[in-house]
Amino acid sequence: PPAAGAAAPPADDGGRITLLDLLRKGGPLMYPLYLCSVVVVAFGVERAIGLRSRRIFPPTVVNRVRAATFLPGSSMDPHRLLADLQNDNSPVGRVIKAGLKKADRPLPELEKAIEDAGEREADLMRRHCRVLSITASLSPLLGLLGTVFGMIQAFMTVAAREEALGRTELLAAGIYQALVTTAVGLSIAIPALVLYHVYVEKIDRLVGQMDDLATELVEKITAAV
Repeated sequence: PPAAGAAAPPADDGGRITLLDLLRKGGPLMYPLYLCSVVVVAFGVERAIGLRSRRIFPPTVVNRVRAATFLPGSSMDPHRLLADLQNDNSPVGRVIKAGLKKADRPLPELEKAIEDAGEREADLMRRHCRVLSITASLSPLLGLLGTVFGMIQAFMTVAAREEALGRTELLAAGIYQALVTTAVGLSIAIPALVLYHVYVEKIDRLVGQMDDLATELVEKITAAV
């Protein structure tokens, strides 16, 4: 047993390295990877808010369209419904208004107006999703570039110091950079790719619902002719 009053030996932490330590060893390419991670979080949250069903399909707009009837003797007509929806700026509202503006035109022109408006709205909903797709593609490439730089650093160390070949601690910095950047790049790309496909699938579903409502509107307009 140790003598009384003797200093206790330092605790052995087992050489554990924290996540922050690993990130610090990633080298300069960690900074663009940090930026990519911020972009994924920011646009992931933005699309989660922007693609809420109530924002795309406000209940007031949907209820007015479904309750409207343009048959002779009805108090509602396409022009009155257009006036009621004039201040609405939701995606489905813009599609419905595009159709109502062509209510007096031939059926092909009416359908074309709704189709064009629907394509514009679908493109707007997909626009920010492209950022997630680009980030998912870019992050692994940045990680791979960090891997290349790290291996170059490791081999430069071997070339500059003859004793480095047998001393792994002299190669550790380059190897850390090589592995950490790859791991971080993949850790960013995988969630970004998942979010991209989740949101694209949701957009396709929303576009389908928008098409159903527009078709219902067209049927009501043509039935009144």
